[in-house]
Amino acid sequence: MQNSAIIALLLLVLPCVCGCTGPSDMRSDDRQLFYIGLALFPEQWSENDVVDLGNLLQKNHRGHVVQLIASNRVNEPRRYPVADDRAIAALVRSAAEHAGPDDIVFVHISTHGSSHWLASQLGGGPLRMITGAQLASQFAPLDRYANVIIIISACYSGSLIPSLQAPRRIIITAARADRNSFGCSPSRRHTYFGEAELHAFAESGHSLQQIEDLRDTVASMEHQKSLTSSEPQVSVGRNVGKLCVTKPF
Repeated sequence: MQNSAIIALLLLVLPCVCGCTGPSDMRSDDRQLFYIGLALFPEQWSENDVVDLGNLLQKNHRGHVVQLIASNRVNEPRRYPVADDRAIAALVRSAAEHAGPDDIVFVHISTHGSSHWLASQLGGGPLRMITGAQLASQFAPLDRYANVIIIISACYSGSLIPSLQAPRRIIITAARADRNSFGCSPSRRHTYFGEAELHAFAESGHSLQQIEDLRDTVASMEHQKSLTSSEPQVSVGRNVGKLCVTKPF
């Protein structure tokens, strides 16, 4: 998807998430934001990607933010529940049961990936592969009431889009279906995409100007390292227009 399409999408939805003003009957501070952060890989970049973005949204969103985070990073004392199937189901159920018809559920996943699957690993335990169909099943309860944004930061994450598409969902992935994303080395605090997200959401009230640079920020970091562009992708459900009606920007 080209930058212009990403910008148009985010002009539609992000005023509701980041606090820009909309019509009086659809004020951003009337909406709750349920943030489900899933760090599926046991290295610091995975947990930092989801935790730091959640904290940034907590700071900048004018409405109430409910943080629901699970992480497979093993540290003491443990800050978050393990991101296994039981925990993910509980977090999704909590958001689905408490989100109102105008609220937004923001799912953010950071891990390794390959074509049509994501990696999940607790500490040094066995590596588990989660397919797009399994993710779709886990997130299905969200579709009854909530407007949903799903962001997946992983290699080949664009390959999961067909399995996750739904009428009231926006899906943003860190890479094309056939491309790597970068920055997931043990020494890094964030992936390239995670770092670009934090830049994009950094300023309350200025999110629209900042978010349009997300893809360019990733491409710039990749270019500096002579890496093949990951080309983040966006999918927009046919009923996403109901998420937010904003004044012209």
